Amino acid sequence: MRRKDREVLGDENIAKIIEQCTTCHIAMMDDAGVPYVIPLSFGYSLEGGVLELYFHCAHVGKKLDCIRKNPNVAFSMCVEKRIEIHEDNYCKSGRFYASVVGQGKAEIVEDNAKKCRGLSLLMERQAAGAQQSAVPHKFEFTPEQAAAVTVLKITSTNFTGKAKPEQ
Repeated sequence: MRRKDREVLGDENIAKIIEQCTTCHIAMMDDAGVPYVIPLSFGYSLEGGVLELYFHCAHVGKKLDCIRKNPNVAFSMCVEKRIEIHEDNYCKSGRFYASVVGQGKAEIVEDNAKKCRGLSLLMERQAAGAQQSAVPHKFEFTPEQAAAVTVLKITSTNFTGKAKPEQ
Protein backbone atom coordinates (compact mmCIF):
# COMPACT_ATOMS: atom_id res chain seq x y z
CA MET A 1 0.00 0.00 0.00
CA ARG A 2 1.46 3.28 -1.12
CA ARG A 3 -0.39 5.48 1.41
CA LYS A 4 0.59 3.82 4.69
CA ASP A 5 -0.95 6.78 6.53
CA ARG A 6 -4.37 5.61 5.30
CA GLU A 7 -3.91 1.89 5.93
CA VAL A 8 -6.48 0.26 8.23
CA LEU A 9 -5.10 -2.68 10.20
CA GLY A 10 -6.70 -5.44 12.25
CA ASP A 11 -9.74 -7.63 11.68
CA GLU A 12 -11.90 -5.54 14.01
CA ASN A 13 -11.16 -2.27 12.18
CA ILE A 14 -11.60 -3.82 8.75
CA ALA A 15 -14.90 -5.36 9.89
CA LYS A 16 -16.07 -1.86 10.88
CA ILE A 17 -15.56 -0.76 7.27
CA ILE A 18 -17.26 -3.85 5.85
CA GLU A 19 -20.26 -3.28 8.12
CA GLN A 20 -20.84 0.07 6.40
CA CYS A 21 -20.68 -1.40 2.87
CA THR A 22 -23.78 -2.65 1.08
CA THR A 23 -22.25 -3.82 -2.21
CA CYS A 24 -19.13 -5.80 -3.09
CA HIS A 25 -17.73 -5.64 -6.63
CA ILE A 26 -16.22 -8.91 -7.83
CA ALA A 27 -13.73 -8.97 -10.71
CA MET A 28 -13.02 -12.12 -12.68
CA MET A 29 -11.87 -13.11 -16.18
CA ASP A 30 -14.23 -14.24 -18.93
CA ASP A 31 -13.54 -16.79 -21.69
CA ALA A 32 -11.78 -14.21 -23.86
CA GLY A 33 -9.46 -13.13 -21.03
CA VAL A 34 -11.36 -9.88 -20.61
CA PRO A 35 -12.04 -8.62 -17.08
CA TYR A 36 -15.64 -8.93 -15.91
CA VAL A 37 -16.84 -7.01 -12.85
CA ILE A 38 -20.21 -7.36 -11.15
CA PRO A 39 -21.70 -5.68 -8.05
CA LEU A 40 -23.33 -8.05 -5.57
CA SER A 41 -24.98 -8.01 -2.17
CA PHE A 42 -22.92 -9.99 0.30
CA GLY A 43 -22.48 -11.53 3.71
CA TYR A 44 -19.17 -12.14 5.39
CA SER A 45 -17.14 -13.71 8.15
CA LEU A 46 -13.76 -12.33 9.26
CA GLU A 47 -11.72 -14.28 11.78
CA GLY A 48 -8.00 -14.73 12.27
CA GLY A 49 -7.08 -12.79 9.14
CA VAL A 50 -9.33 -14.95 6.93
CA LEU A 51 -12.13 -13.10 5.15
CA GLU A 52 -14.99 -15.18 3.73
CA LEU A 53 -17.45 -13.38 1.46
CA TYR A 54 -20.78 -15.01 0.55
CA PHE A 55 -23.06 -14.22 -2.40
CA HIS A 56 -26.11 -15.86 -3.94
CA CYS A 57 -27.21 -16.07 -7.55
CA ALA A 58 -29.13 -18.15 -10.06
CA HIS A 59 -27.87 -21.60 -11.03
CA VAL A 60 -26.60 -20.37 -14.40
CA GLY A 61 -24.87 -17.22 -15.57
CA LYS A 62 -21.67 -15.56 -16.70
CA LYS A 63 -20.12 -15.22 -13.23
CA LEU A 64 -20.51 -18.96 -12.60
CA ASP A 65 -18.98 -19.75 -15.99
CA CYS A 66 -16.03 -17.48 -15.19
CA ILE A 67 -15.49 -18.91 -11.70
CA ARG A 68 -15.63 -22.50 -12.93
CA LYS A 69 -12.85 -21.74 -15.43
CA ASN A 70 -10.74 -19.55 -13.15
CA PRO A 71 -11.52 -19.22 -9.44
CA ASN A 72 -9.06 -16.35 -8.92
CA VAL A 73 -10.99 -13.15 -8.24
CA ALA A 74 -10.50 -9.64 -6.93
CA PHE A 75 -13.03 -7.70 -4.88
CA SER A 76 -13.67 -4.16 -3.75
CA MET A 77 -16.13 -2.47 -1.41
CA CYS A 78 -16.25 1.16 -0.40
CA VAL A 79 -18.06 3.64 1.82
CA GLU A 80 -18.13 7.04 0.17
CA LYS A 81 -18.47 10.06 2.39
CA ARG A 82 -18.53 13.80 1.77
CA ILE A 83 -16.24 15.60 -0.65
CA GLU A 84 -13.71 18.12 0.59
CA ILE A 85 -13.06 20.96 -1.89
CA HIS A 86 -9.83 22.95 -1.62
CA GLU A 87 -10.62 26.26 -3.30
CA ASP A 88 -6.92 27.27 -3.38
CA ASN A 89 -5.89 24.09 -5.23
CA TYR A 90 -8.60 21.84 -6.68
CA CYS A 91 -6.06 19.03 -7.19
CA LYS A 92 -5.95 18.60 -3.40
CA SER A 93 -9.72 18.07 -3.29
CA GLY A 94 -11.04 14.61 -2.61
CA ARG A 95 -13.62 12.42 -0.98
CA PHE A 96 -13.48 11.02 2.52
CA TYR A 97 -13.88 7.24 2.26
CA ALA A 98 -13.16 3.81 3.69
CA SER A 99 -12.56 0.72 1.56
CA VAL A 100 -11.57 -2.92 1.61
CA VAL A 101 -9.99 -4.53 -1.45
CA GLY A 102 -8.36 -7.88 -2.01
CA GLN A 103 -7.91 -11.06 -3.97
CA GLY A 104 -9.06 -14.56 -3.25
CA LYS A 105 -10.40 -17.86 -4.50
CA ALA A 106 -14.05 -18.22 -5.38
CA GLU A 107 -15.92 -21.47 -5.04
CA ILE A 108 -19.43 -22.69 -5.58
CA VAL A 109 -20.69 -23.98 -2.24
CA GLU A 110 -22.20 -27.44 -2.65
CA ASP A 111 -22.83 -28.52 0.95
CA ASN A 112 -26.37 -27.53 2.03
CA ALA A 113 -25.38 -26.73 5.63
CA LYS A 114 -22.62 -24.42 4.38
CA LYS A 115 -25.01 -22.87 1.86
CA CYS A 116 -27.49 -22.17 4.66
CA ARG A 117 -24.73 -20.54 6.74
CA GLY A 118 -23.70 -18.36 3.80
CA LEU A 119 -27.28 -17.32 3.11
CA SER A 120 -27.80 -16.49 6.78
CA LEU A 121 -24.70 -14.29 6.84
CA LEU A 122 -25.84 -12.58 3.64
CA MET A 123 -29.33 -11.85 4.96
CA GLU A 124 -28.05 -10.67 8.34
CA ARG A 125 -25.69 -8.27 6.58
CA GLN A 126 -28.38 -7.00 4.23
CA ALA A 127 -30.92 -6.53 7.03
CA ALA A 128 -28.32 -4.62 9.05
CA GLY A 129 -27.55 -2.44 6.02
CA ALA A 130 -31.24 -1.72 5.56
CA GLN A 131 -31.43 -0.80 9.26
CA GLN A 132 -34.63 -2.79 9.63
CA SER A 133 -34.17 -3.03 13.36
CA ALA A 134 -31.73 -2.09 16.07
CA VAL A 135 -31.96 -5.68 17.30
CA PRO A 136 -29.96 -8.17 15.22
CA HIS A 137 -32.18 -10.69 13.50
CA LYS A 138 -31.21 -14.31 12.94
CA PHE A 139 -32.11 -15.68 9.51
CA GLU A 140 -32.32 -19.43 9.08
CA PHE A 141 -32.70 -21.32 5.83
CA THR A 142 -33.89 -24.82 5.09
CA PRO A 143 -31.97 -27.16 2.79
CA GLU A 144 -34.84 -26.81 0.28
CA GLN A 145 -34.48 -23.03 0.26
CA ALA A 146 -30.71 -23.30 -0.11
CA ALA A 147 -31.14 -25.69 -3.05
CA ALA A 148 -33.12 -23.02 -4.91
CA VAL A 149 -30.05 -20.76 -5.32
CA THR A 150 -26.34 -21.03 -5.94
CA VAL A 151 -24.11 -19.76 -3.13
CA LEU A 152 -20.65 -18.44 -3.92
CA LYS A 153 -17.89 -18.08 -1.36
CA ILE A 154 -14.69 -16.13 -1.74
CA THR A 155 -11.92 -16.91 0.73
CA SER A 156 -9.19 -14.31 1.10
CA THR A 157 -6.13 -13.80 3.24
CA ASN A 158 -4.88 -11.07 0.87
CA PHE A 159 -6.96 -7.97 1.59
CA THR A 160 -6.37 -4.46 2.84
CA GLY A 161 -8.35 -1.72 4.46
CA LYS A 162 -7.83 1.92 3.63
CA ALA A 163 -9.50 5.11 4.81
CA LYS A 164 -9.39 8.87 4.56
CA PRO A 165 -11.42 9.70 7.65
CA GLU A 166 -13.20 13.00 8.17
CA GLN A 167 -11.39 15.27 10.57
